[in-house]
Amino acid sequence: MTLPRRAALAVVAALLALLGLTAVGATASAPARPASPGAGPVVLVGAAGLAWSDIDAATTPTLRRLADDGAVASMTVRAVRSRACAVDGWLTLSAGRRAADVAEPCRAAPPVTDGVVPRWSEYLARARADGYDARPGTLAQRLEAAGACVAATGPGAAVAAADPSGHVRTVAAGAGSPCPVLLVDGGTLPVDPSARAEALRALDSLVSGYASRPGTRLVVAGIGDGASPVRPRAVIATGLGAGELTSASTRQPGLVQLQDLTASLLSWAGADDSGLTGRPVSRVAGSGDVPGAERVADRTGFESRAATLRSVSPQVTGWLAAAYALWCAVAALLVLRGRAAERLPPSVRVLGEALATVPLATYVANLVPWWHAGRPVLAFTAALAVAAVAVAALAVAVGRRRPLGALLVVAVLTLLVLVGDVLTGSGLQLASVFGQNPVVGGRFYGIGNTSYALYGTASVAVVVLVATAGRLPRPWALTLAGVVGLLLTAVEGHPSYGADFGGPPGLLLAGLVVLALAAGVRFTAVRVGAALAAVVLVTAGVAVLDWLRPAASRTHLGEFVQTVLDGGLGDVLGRKLAQNLTNLGSPPLLAVALGTLVLAVALWRARWRPTRAGALVLRGCAVVGVVGFAINDSGLVVPAFVALSLLPLVLADRSADRVPDRIPDVAEPPG
Repeated sequence: MTLPRRAALAVVAALLALLGLTAVGATASAPARPASPGAGPVVLVGAAGLAWSDIDAATTPTLRRLADDGAVASMTVRAVRSRACAVDGWLTLSAGRRAADVAEPCRAAPPVTDGVVPRWSEYLARARADGYDARPGTLAQRLEAAGACVAATGPGAAVAAADPSGHVRTVAAGAGSPCPVLLVDGGTLPVDPSARAEALRALDSLVSGYASRPGTRLVVAGIGDGASPVRPRAVIATGLGAGELTSASTRQPGLVQLQDLTASLLSWAGADDSGLTGRPVSRVAGSGDVPGAERVADRTGFESRAATLRSVSPQVTGWLAAAYALWCAVAALLVLRGRAAERLPPSVRVLGEALATVPLATYVANLVPWWHAGRPVLAFTAALAVAAVAVAALAVAVGRRRPLGALLVVAVLTLLVLVGDVLTGSGLQLASVFGQNPVVGGRFYGIGNTSYALYGTASVAVVVLVATAGRLPRPWALTLAGVVGLLLTAVEGHPSYGADFGGPPGLLLAGLVVLALAAGVRFTAVRVGAALAAVVLVTAGVAVLDWLRPAASRTHLGEFVQTVLDGGLGDVLGRKLAQNLTNLGSPPLLAVALGTLVLAVALWRARWRPTRAGALVLRGCAVVGVVGFAINDSGLVVPAFVALSLLPLVLADRSADRVPDRIPDVAEPPG
């Protein structure tokens, strides 16, 4: 049997093995559904703007006592826009999905009139227009269907407690409720320090009255941002035991979404909580062993971490993009003036290698708890600088001793960091410059778009370097490279790890391209079509297998399948297209793209020829970038970060063993 045929059969067998591996994880026994704490009235007090930094023993003694003795978490309150007004939060609680009032500035909820919430028709129209399939009134409707009801104290709470027609039961402040679920509007915290302290004391007094009621399960939550700085909000729950809260929607200890409270209220009342974007909260096992003061300090630290990254991320991204674009311009100028691309001045090479390590360094920096420092911005900057210098120094040192050594170092470290991170809960990527933003709430675990660009680049580089290893017989090298590529793809696409629906197609196609080129397989229309069909089959299979799990255990892969079945594909595609178009106009991404284009043109005009391995990496990563751009909702993010993390490392290669023969074109038989 010829080598190309053996390679083709190996690829088919490996694809089937990948699907089987994914099936094992996707259909494994799901975590148990969060147990209902039992019957009893539930009171939820919501105060827009409430954060962990607001809670202390002096100003809010009741809240601090409840936090020490109860279950706590940070909460993502993102609704439709970056800032969640108080009404947005109450509408989201009502719908169990992201919902909002009209665009800013924030409007206060008006008092209930004749048992009807004013502006209700406006809220419904806005929910239909926003495309999140939100249906305000869901909470009341489902409680009613379960033989229960919800009442409200205060105008904001009335928005969340209204039924689909806008009718609501109201209760005077401090009075008993005829319903097992009572929502209480604790107001919106002002920004002015003295006024905020006074509002916090009033909120603490309000909560104290409900906390003294025997048998009442109490939840206190920052129901939105209001006028306060955008950051994760505080949530405290009694009746679940002491510890940290989590949910299946975030899979992060100490972090929940506002929609999770909707699902929890329904679950505790024995009502249907399916079809929401939130999941019932539960207490993290073993978290009660941590002292209450330490849990509160952890939540305050997480708030500082998220707030710091929100402020520094645009600066890091902007400076990195500008520096990379300038580096591309300098390198292009040198190449056009006759300097060989592989013989750029040491200062230019080292600068390029350093820039390529910065995205990885942003994750490594989170190994150090800089957010507990007195000056977190300075501490983060120092941690990032140390991490980038350490990785760059190692890359430069190895790059001087072996071909594509710098690329190898950065690729291996990237895979170690990202694979290790997703296997241990995605803690490094959460609240990082290029990872998951808990304020935005797009995702809380797995591999996001920027991480995918880095992961895909590193995966292709490792696969190529294994496939072209001279110490192994060619068939063995290709087989080992294929196995490595499939394992990396499995980690990236597995619902319990990378959980990235848009990632496996690019990784699989890139792997097939580089392995076929390395094996000398001729590209024909039939083979290309078969490869595309196999990739689509595996990707769809992963999503369907995740969908087959219980609804409470699905990741966003399975939720996407359910959305398609529910007829919501058009809304999803519309939002993704809008996000893609928005990202196309991002100045940092445009700077990276234009810099890469200028340098690519200069290299083409200079007839630059990378090594055989370098050419394979470039072609494979081009596939990752193009497919990532086409499938994901990130615009230029994937191709831009593929280029930024790859091109400087390939140009840093000073190997003298450049092969004169080129890699066969896609339509050219191996010669």
